[in-house]
Amino acid sequence: MNDPAGETAQSELSPPQHQPHAGELRALLDELRALEEGLPLAAREKLAPLLDAEKLSFATGVAPERITALLNGAQLDNWHAGAVDAAEGRQHSRLVFLRETRLKRPMTRRLSGRTPRPYTFGEIARGAEEEGAKISKQTVHYIFTEGRKPSAESLAGMERFFGVLPGFCSYTENEALVARLRPVVQQLRLLNRVAAATAHGVTRIAARSTEDLSNADERESILSALLDTGVLDDLDPQRDDQR
Repeated sequence: MNDPAGETAQSELSPPQHQPHAGELRALLDELRALEEGLPLAAREKLAPLLDAEKLSFATGVAPERITALLNGAQLDNWHAGAVDAAEGRQHSRLVFLRETRLKRPMTRRLSGRTPRPYTFGEIARGAEEEGAKISKQTVHYIFTEGRKPSAESLAGMERFFGVLPGFCSYTENEALVARLRPVVQQLRLLNRVAAATAHGVTRIAARSTEDLSNADERESILSALLDTGVLDDLDPQRDDQR
């Protein structure tokens, strides 16, 4: 497998369990804002890497300025006004995005001083073929330069070559953001439960799913910040229902 596959975690954009709509994304963003505002400043600073617009953009294909605005409470309807939502246009723009962001890096020490560059159409074709797709250099050229629609097999092969899960290029913005932000909200919920339980003397808590264990470094740093501030010391004992 090519380098890009190693550079992008396969869990970055897990397929949604169902097709999310604007209302679901709005509810998720609202909950995220509420959870974030409920954190002490030290914990909010630890949360920042999980909500970095550039990182979220890299993982979803959504423009960072759009992500920043949505995280700051922008209305979804205003953002979607005039947006091109056709599946073919979305696939093409996402493929171009992958080629611009998943760059080929020098493989040897002798070439280490060279600047990373986009993969050539021939390299993409060969890489997609190594991932099980049958596609020619000329076809890749037409896909990227003329917007020709790739077959489902070719699209999935190019997605695997670039190191993202099949479906990345077909997600709507809502689907991509919901898939990426849902685990963050789940982690914040978990951290609140863990911190509250710890404040009441609970010493062992079992995670319910593998999603609870993702981004362990950030999770642990946020939890430590929560506990260090002492803001949980005066919690109402009636809230201690997560033991």
